[in-house]
Amino acid sequence: RKWRTRLQAGGGHEPRRKVEAGLLAPFLARLEALVARDLSAVQIYGELGSLEGFTASYVTVRRQVRVLRRTHPEAYCRMRYAAGEEGQVDFGDFGLVTVGDRRMRAWLFVLTLCYSRRAYYEIVLDQTVPSFLGALRRAFEHFGGAPKRLKPDNLKAAVLLDQLGRRYYQEDFFRFCRHHGTVPEAARPGTPTDKGRVERDIRYCKGSFLRGRAVEALEVRRAALAAWAAGVADVRVHATTQRRPLDLFEEERLHLASLPAETYEIARFGQHRVRKDCHVHVLGNHYSVPYRLVGQEVLVRLTETRVTAFAGQEVVADHARAVGAGQDVTDRAHYPEYKREATQEVHARRVLQVREAGPHAATLVGRLREGRQVRSDELLALVALLERFGGVAFERACERALYFDAVEGAARLERILERGLEREPLPAPAPTPAAAEGFGRPLEEYGALLEQVA
Repeated sequence: RKWRTRLQAGGGHEPRRKVEAGLLAPFLARLEALVARDLSAVQIYGELGSLEGFTASYVTVRRQVRVLRRTHPEAYCRMRYAAGEEGQVDFGDFGLVTVGDRRMRAWLFVLTLCYSRRAYYEIVLDQTVPSFLGALRRAFEHFGGAPKRLKPDNLKAAVLLDQLGRRYYQEDFFRFCRHHGTVPEAARPGTPTDKGRVERDIRYCKGSFLRGRAVEALEVRRAALAAWAAGVADVRVHATTQRRPLDLFEEERLHLASLPAETYEIARFGQHRVRKDCHVHVLGNHYSVPYRLVGQEVLVRLTETRVTAFAGQEVVADHARAVGAGQDVTDRAHYPEYKREATQEVHARRVLQVREAGPHAATLVGRLREGRQVRSDELLALVALLERFGGVAFERACERALYFDAVEGAARLERILERGLEREPLPAPAPTPAAAEGFGRPLEEYGALLEQVA
C-alpha cells in the first residue's frame, strides 16, 4: 500500500528486484544461446560446468535462466460459427444405471449446434459404431436436419488411426455423413478446445442434471433427461449469447440440410465362430444358431435392434438384440431334439409330473430329501413308475408308502406296485389310549388290598 500510494503521487519508482549477473557475467552470451535453444536449467548448468573458470552454483544458474527465459501466456482464438455451419459431438461418463437387476456404466452422448447452442442429449450403454450412429441419427431427427459440418472426437466409432499416425474415418461413419449431406471434420488429437462448445455442454449437463442423483433404472434416467433438456437446457438464457437456445434454433433451423427420404440403416458385420453350446459371442452377449453349424464361422449382422446370422446367403438365425452385456438369447429349436431342455429344466419337469399325480405323490417327492439316495435318480425312477403303472395306482402306492413311513426311495414304491398292495385297504389306525387321571386303578381295590394285608 505504501508503494502504491507513492507511485500514485508521482514519486519513487516501481520496486524491482535487482538482478546482477555476478559470477555468470563472463558466460552471459553462452547462457543466452543455451536458453534460446529451450534447454532446461539442469541441462544449461551441465553445459556451463565444463567451461574453464565457471564456479557458479546451480541455484544461481536457475535464477538467471528464469530471468532470461521469455514465457508466453496461453491464448486462444475466439471461434464464431454461422447458422447451421457446425455441430460438435462427444461422449461423457454418466455414472451407473440399473438394467434389470444389474448395474451398468452409462455414457452421455451430446450433439451441440454451435450457432444456437441447442444440444441433443442421449444416454447409451456403449460407444460402439451402431450406438454412436444411432444416437447421431436420432439427433438429426430431433433437430429436423443436419449441420453442414460435423466435428466428432477421435473415438474409434468415428476415426481410425493407423501405425503411421494418419487418421481415416471409420467406414460406416463416413457413409453415414455422406448419406445425410454433412462433412466430417474430426478434432485434432489431444485438443479438446477444437470442440469446446460440446465439452461445455457435457459439463453443464452433469452439473445441472446428474449431480446428486442416485443410481436409477436406465429408462427412468432417460425420461428424466429428456424432460430436463426440454424444460431447462433449451429454454435457459445462455451466458454467452444472452438468448435462449430454442429461440436461436428457430433461425438456425432454416440453414440445416434436409434429412434424406430414406432412413440410413445402421449395421455392423463380423465373422464369429459357433461354439459347442450352439451360440456365437457378439459384444458381450450370446446368440444361438442351429447346432449343425457348430465349429463353423457365420457372418453376423448387428443392427440397433436385431442380430442376424448368415451361413453363405442363408439366414440361419434372427434375434432381438440384447440390452447390455452378459445376456443369453436362445432359440430352443437351434438345439438337437435331445438337447432342447437343460438339466435343471428336465429336473423341474419331472418334479411337476410326479406332483400332478396327486397330493400323496407330491408329499412323497418332498420327503425324498430325507433319504441318502441321489434325488435326481429317484425322480427318474418315480417318473418311470408313474408311466408304467398309471397315475391312479401311483397315487395309491404313495399313500400306502407314507402310511407305513416307507419313503426311502422309489424301490419301496416299486415293490408295492408290483405286488398290487396299493389295492389293499389300509389298516385302521390303532386307538390312542386315553390319558389316565390320578391313580391307574380304583381306590377301592387299594383299600381291599390293605385289609387283606392287615
